[in-house]
Amino acid sequence: MKMREGLDKRISHRRFYAVLILAIVLVCLLVGWLIAAAAVITSDFTKNMNAMYLREMTNLTQANFKSGLSMRYSGLKAVAESVNDEDTQSLAAMERFITDAEKNNDFEFMAFVDEDGFYYSRDGKRPAASKLSFLAQLLNGEDELVSYNETFLDNNMIVLGAQISPISFDGAEMIGIIAGFTADSIGQHLFLRSEDGQTNASIVAGDGSFIVYNTFFSDLPKGSNVLSKFREYADFDEGFSVEQIEEDFRDGNAGMVVFQAVGTHMCMYYSPIEGTEWYMLMEVPYEVVDEMTEELSSRLNRNAITMMASVMLLILIIFFIYLMNLRAHSKQLEAARESAEKAQRAAEQASLAKSEFLSRMSHEIRTPMNGIIGMTEIARQHKDEPEKVEDCLKKVSLSSKHLMSLINDVLDMSKIESGKIQLKNELFNLQLFLENLENIYSIQAEEKGIDFGISLFGRIDEFIGGDSLRLNQILTNLLSNAFKFTPKGGRVTLGVSELKHEDDLILLHFSVKDTGIGIKKENLDKIFEAFEQENAEITHKFGGTGLGLSIVRRFSELMGGSVTVNSEYGKGSEFAVDLPFTVTENARMIDWKKDKSPEVRAAENKTYDFNGKHILLAEDNELNREIAVELLGTGTGALIDEAEDGQKAVALFAQSKTNYYDLILMDIQMPRMDGFEATRRIRAMERPDAASVPIFAMTANAFAEDEEKSRQAGMNAHLSKPLEISAVLAAMNEILNRD
Repeated sequence: MKMREGLDKRISHRRFYAVLILAIVLVCLLVGWLIAAAAVITSDFTKNMNAMYLREMTNLTQANFKSGLSMRYSGLKAVAESVNDEDTQSLAAMERFITDAEKNNDFEFMAFVDEDGFYYSRDGKRPAASKLSFLAQLLNGEDELVSYNETFLDNNMIVLGAQISPISFDGAEMIGIIAGFTADSIGQHLFLRSEDGQTNASIVAGDGSFIVYNTFFSDLPKGSNVLSKFREYADFDEGFSVEQIEEDFRDGNAGMVVFQAVGTHMCMYYSPIEGTEWYMLMEVPYEVVDEMTEELSSRLNRNAITMMASVMLLILIIFFIYLMNLRAHSKQLEAARESAEKAQRAAEQASLAKSEFLSRMSHEIRTPMNGIIGMTEIARQHKDEPEKVEDCLKKVSLSSKHLMSLINDVLDMSKIESGKIQLKNELFNLQLFLENLENIYSIQAEEKGIDFGISLFGRIDEFIGGDSLRLNQILTNLLSNAFKFTPKGGRVTLGVSELKHEDDLILLHFSVKDTGIGIKKENLDKIFEAFEQENAEITHKFGGTGLGLSIVRRFSELMGGSVTVNSEYGKGSEFAVDLPFTVTENARMIDWKKDKSPEVRAAENKTYDFNGKHILLAEDNELNREIAVELLGTGTGALIDEAEDGQKAVALFAQSKTNYYDLILMDIQMPRMDGFEATRRIRAMERPDAASVPIFAMTANAFAEDEEKSRQAGMNAHLSKPLEISAVLAAMNEILNRD
């Protein structure tokens, strides 16, 4: 009996072990199946991530490319709209016009096209049919034309075409204008490589020939073709082929391929560029996304080992981890999708903002330019009527100042964005500051029929320390806005009061109120954004760049203050700025409206004596040289030697006696040798005064990076054109009459 029970027990154990082994095998098979399934899901996820990443990078790069092309075309349209009969009254006039237009817009080639299909460039008259593929469209009256591989100047170029109002030259009627530039010149400004240095972008034509390349196919000769390179070097992963690319190029479709080339496993996404016959290619190494797959695979393997160590918990653990990973994958995919959509929306909004800004700036700049050109022409026609000429010159001056204010707004925003704004802390007279504002805006108020006044509440220190220039920009922007949006019969006021006074610090409150059109509540935050205005109707009716209030906010914050707005739509607005300043002990308090002192009036009418001082002026523009000699030399006693380019300036300095020149005024963009190179060569000369002679940059390049380039070249100061003569004379006086 005991033997029977033992046998039954052994059989029972064997069955248990058999079931256990079978269960373990089944569990292992299940684990293997789950791991395999997870690998498939991960692989699909990786492909989707690859495609999404490359697609969004392509969209961003395309937007940047089209923005650059649009800016080029805007330059051509500006040239087309500015040309008139005087520019083609002779061959010399036409050559001057074309030369200036090429230089100002960075075009390498420009020509007029007549109604018979000939083009006229600086090299003469030639038939355009053999070199201009869109000639028929241009003669047909079409506009916004662009093509590539057009051969001019023995180079393959991107060529743009635009219509012009018909003008005559040499018996022919000019009906269009074309301009060309190499693909590389626009490619330098494109976003063609990601920050991690692993994502590349290229542009190809529909037949696969490279237009702009930045690719793993390095050192490509001119005229290379991406399809040929794929056939020669690439081994495609399963499901991808060069035939697929060719078919998509023919049908205008986007797509993605995975391949091995030059020892690298790569993914490439391609997409047509809207408005052209070109394609954008975006490449990224496969391992960039494959790292995610490796991490996921390692995690799954560790989980599998843990599950097989405990049979009872194995299925639960596998199920839990599988669900967690699946959920993580879904969240990552959703986050990636949302990020991509957000990036796309941001790119679209940025592109729209740029387009609106360019359009607005074009209108704003053309308005004062029209006044300048028109009043100049009227003055020319009435040159024997001094009063009429004087009136025209006043209006030219007003238009010029308006144009400068627009340019200064753009430059201020550039400096703010680049972090190049440097605040000053200098003592200034607050009463004289406010009197100047009152004098300026009282005239505007009288002309517009607006009641204007400045009020002080309480007593305030007369002399305070801070940046008066930035304070002036803040208040003039606010006052100009108030005058712009306040109708005739309305009122604008500037109020100044003291909020706090502790030790040597004072907090002042500036309030600009108007009875204008007001601002809707939903737009109060929007108005402080760069390039933004309340709505399109405001833009069309009142104009403006949309930078003024953004500059006010940025400057207020940089100075340690703040700006707020309170407005009721249809009744008016109040902008309040609180700013800190420093004060001195026992400072006088403001006695508002007191007369200016003789010392102040003398400072305002300051004259300069530069008798016996020798100045070297390097300027390639003859008219600019004449203006500089007249304003900076005549009346001050300075002796000015002229050089038409950097090479001549270097030669004159080298031939002069030691310490002969007291100052060098150096233009930057000049033929033969620019101002930077000329300065470097002068500084490198082995003579005692080469390193010490003051050199001022005198140039139209006015951005922060331009000032840095001048400093690096060895210049002592950077003066931006158009020149503010009083500021130039003051800077010269500081150098020429220092002890």
